[in-house]
Amino acid sequence: MINSKRNSTHSNRASSPERYLITYAYLLTLLFALFVLFYVMSKPDGAKMKELMEAFNNVFNPNQMIEGNQLSPSVESAETPPLVLFPAKPLDIEQVQQEISTKLAQLVESKQLNLEIIEDGLKLQIPNQFLFPPAKATLSNNSDDIMNTIAGAIGDLDLQINIDGHTDNVPIKTISYPSNWELSAARAVTILQALLTRGVPPHNIVARAFADQRPITDNLTEEGREKNRRVEIIITQKDLSAAASNSEENENE
Repeated sequence: MINSKRNSTHSNRASSPERYLITYAYLLTLLFALFVLFYVMSKPDGAKMKELMEAFNNVFNPNQMIEGNQLSPSVESAETPPLVLFPAKPLDIEQVQQEISTKLAQLVESKQLNLEIIEDGLKLQIPNQFLFPPAKATLSNNSDDIMNTIAGAIGDLDLQINIDGHTDNVPIKTISYPSNWELSAARAVTILQALLTRGVPPHNIVARAFADQRPITDNLTEEGREKNRRVEIIITQKDLSAAASNSEENENE
């Protein structure tokens, strides 16, 4: 009888390390499953949700696997719906040309603005005498009406707006503007900022500098140089395919 009790006690003591190892292994399995869950949930999508389901099936029910690529309705509903960044249908550019031309008619009549209809949009040409003092990139006081009218005409439309600064060929060399490149760039950015403060969406605008490289007439006379000193606002339809491609590249980065 005594020997039987001793054998039973010895057997229980011998099995204790085994029970500890089983508990430890089960704990490690749970931790592994938890970290798999954290990893997949960090950026949920269809592929990772399938990976999650397979991991849990392998850990907790190795004999049952997900069939094919089919996910349950609850998993499919967890996918983030695609974000629509661009309109499915481009704007009617002829209608846009008509609307903007009508809103800017008063500026055209007062010769503060030259408006040209181009193939895919409009070109607004503003002489510098209505915008900037000589050799400066700070808007003059009488430019507010021009900026307000232009912003009101284009601010609600999802269009590509390129603001181009141009100068004549007279060299300039000051602390602020070492050359006509800096001057034309500063003037384009000034117009850009003026439109932004008046509600034009920032993702639609680009500022560009051309210095004296794209004159519309010769620079031999003061009249010609005055025409070449200008800011042009080119309004065109957006290239939706290029914009979508850029968006995909940004997401991949």
